[in-house]
Amino acid sequence: MRVLCLLTLIFQCAGASFAQKSATQKSAAQKIANLQSFEVVWSTVRDRHPDPKLNGLNWQAIHDQTRPRIAAAKSIDEVREILREMLAKLGASHYAIIPKEMYEPIRDAPAGNANPGITPVLTGGKALVGSVDPDSPAAKAGIKPGMEIESINGAAVDSLTKLADTIGDQRAIARKLNGPPGEAVKLDVVDAGGTKKEVEIPRTEPEGKMVSFGNLPAMRLTFEAHKLPDGVGYIKFNEFLDPVSIMPKFEAALKDFGKSAGIILDFRGNPGGIGVMAMGIAGFFIDKEGQKLGEMKMRDATLKFVIFPRAETYKGPLAILVDSGSASTTEILAQGLQDLKRARIFGTQTAGAALPSDIIRLPNGDGFQYAQASYTSEKGKILERNGVTPDVEVRPTQEALLSGHDLVIEAADSWIRSNPQ
Repeated sequence: MRVLCLLTLIFQCAGASFAQKSATQKSAAQKIANLQSFEVVWSTVRDRHPDPKLNGLNWQAIHDQTRPRIAAAKSIDEVREILREMLAKLGASHYAIIPKEMYEPIRDAPAGNANPGITPVLTGGKALVGSVDPDSPAAKAGIKPGMEIESINGAAVDSLTKLADTIGDQRAIARKLNGPPGEAVKLDVVDAGGTKKEVEIPRTEPEGKMVSFGNLPAMRLTFEAHKLPDGVGYIKFNEFLDPVSIMPKFEAALKDFGKSAGIILDFRGNPGGIGVMAMGIAGFFIDKEGQKLGEMKMRDATLKFVIFPRAETYKGPLAILVDSGSASTTEILAQGLQDLKRARIFGTQTAGAALPSDIIRLPNGDGFQYAQASYTSEKGKILERNGVTPDVEVRPTQEALLSGHDLVIEAADSWIRSNPQ
């Protein structure tokens, strides 16, 4: 059985980024497809939710209340919103409606595929430029880490940062920065000197390999590995996907870092992916047989996340970096290695969205992501709604970003240098 762990918030409200106004239902066939899709969503939750009692919800009553609204909906966007409202009653992550537009071939340049080269970060109630891709349009426009983002295309970001440092806010800002390739995004930013200025930055296709898995829309996968100036190994990839390409790269990096004083795995902003990859990654650092990252429980079975050590394992200090954008498979790996006292965790509390899930296609063309199991770490910690608590909490500050410092990496690097192999 395929185990898929991806953060639901990747897809929340995604339909709005594909069209400025809803496409109306033009035929009886569309209405029928939407009703059929509703029934599939409702019955899948009934039959596959990890808790047979659905947390005490009267799911049949919710069905009877929701179906007439679906029948009366005037647009596909309205249907999606009603379904999301119904799923929200479950109060859990990994339930999402994925607009069918996200499955369109990349050559058709779907909206949201390109960006200006900015990764936002929330801290202190502000939306800041966390990093800028070298040679990106943002870098050429003079955008620097630490600058405050006040508005995007005329829309103030204040409303998105009321609950500072939450994954929903951070991803909402990232989505607003993204858009069709070649189309510019207008930003109001405040520089280091406190000067506010308006810039218009074109969006371009980011680097990375386009990958797909099962019923997931195609995603762009990036992998980075190098040594820090003091020789500490550093690895970062943005999704737990495409193990055929990621695992060999990871293994090659570890061989290169074999004599390094320590290794840093930067999983900040990584929303997860294929759950079993957590066991594969852990096998590079655990040399004892029979160790586990935890277990997931379905209605009729339990799957243990058993670690299978590699022939050669890295035994030096291991630091894992996380933040509110770290979710699902990332959380399973980080918490599991923390439980086993094999890694020290740096950063901020993770998303608390760690329910193994699957994705199916609906009769109307949309995708439906649903949780099929619950997850508990090896020491009995439930990550859903709780997240991973770092051993060392480190929050980025505007002052540090403006001066070119990544406090989280620096804290991990300092710990490694004070704990030689």
